[in-house]
Amino acid sequence: MRTFYSLRLIFSLAILTLVFSGCGGLSSPVEKLQKELAGEKEYAIVLNDMREEGNFVSSYFHQYRIEKGEIKDIRPFVEVTEPYYKKNEPFLGMALAAKTPTGEVTTTPFPNGYQYVGNPEYGQWRQNDSGGSMWEFYGKYMLMSQVMNWAGFGLSRNHYSDYNNSRMGGRPYFGANKQYGTNGSVTKKQKPNFYARKATQKTRSQSRFKNKVNQRMGRSKNSFRSRGMRFGK
Repeated sequence: MRTFYSLRLIFSLAILTLVFSGCGGLSSPVEKLQKELAGEKEYAIVLNDMREEGNFVSSYFHQYRIEKGEIKDIRPFVEVTEPYYKKNEPFLGMALAAKTPTGEVTTTPFPNGYQYVGNPEYGQWRQNDSGGSMWEFYGKYMLMSQVMNWAGFGLSRNHYSDYNNSRMGGRPYFGANKQYGTNGSVTKKQKPNFYARKATQKTRSQSRFKNKVNQRMGRSKNSFRSRGMRFGK
C-alpha cells in the first residue's frame, strides 16, 4: 500500500512539473522577460507570433520580440499554457509589457509605439489644417509612424487621450478603429503568414471533424443493417 501511494505521489509531482514548465513556473513568460530586462532604460515585449500544434492534444506557443529603442530581438518560440495562450490571443503584434524612457512600466497591452508619443525626444505635437493637434515623429523615428500605419497623418490628441484613458483604467487599447491586435486590419497586413497558418489549421480541423462524422455515420448504418437482418430472420 505504501508503494502505491509513493508511486501516486511521484506521478502527481511529474504532472505538476509539466504544468509549471509550460508557463515558466509561477511566473509567466512575459514576467520572466521583464525581470531579465529590469536594468534596461526602456523596452517593449511584443507578441510577435503565436501558434497552436497537435491533433488530439494541443500545445501552445508564443514568440516574443524585444524592442529596446531601435534594437529588435526576436526570441525563439516558447511553450505556454492553454489559459495563458487564450488570455493573450487577442493581442498579436501588440506590446504585452513595456518600460518607457521615463521609467514607467505597464503590463496593459497596447499598440507598440504609443509609449513614445508625447515624449519630446521622439517628436512633437503640430497643428493641422483643421486646427487639431497631431503627433509627428522626428525624421529618424518616422519608421515608427509607418509601422503604426498612420499613413503620414500622425496621431490626433483625441485618439492619444483615448489610449491614455484605457491605459489608466487597465484596459487593453486596440486603436481608434480597432485596427491593432489579432483582429485588426493593420495586423492582418503585417502578418499574413499567421493568418495563412490559421486558415490551414481551420481547414484541417474541419476535415478531421467531417471524417469523424462520416465514420460514425458508417458505423451506425452498418449497425442498423445488422439489426435489420437479424430482425428479418
